[in-house]
Amino acid sequence: MGYVVVVTFDTSADNHVSAKHLLNEYIEGFLCQQDGFIESWLNEREDNGGYLHFARWEKESNFRAFAAKAKDHPLLPAIREFNGSAVFYNDVGHYRPQE
Repeated sequence: MGYVVVVTFDTSADNHVSAKHLLNEYIEGFLCQQDGFIESWLNEREDNGGYLHFARWEKESNFRAFAAKAKDHPLLPAIREFNGSAVFYNDVGHYRPQE
């Protein structure tokens, strides 16, 4: 069914807005362009203390190929300053409202 990567990022009052712009640039300009990428969501914490990013991939190998390319991406050092922490999941079900 797919592979899901969930990453949390910590921000402060000083870098919260710039983090959003940086993450958007990285996601839209690089991550979304990769083979096997399906979709993603960037979510902001209510207290503006960070972000939560969900990315769906067709399969784990697509994500791993992206991760290998990402190691050399010029925005990655700045993104690492937000202490990203990733957790990995396999899709087991999708649910939608019944019509």
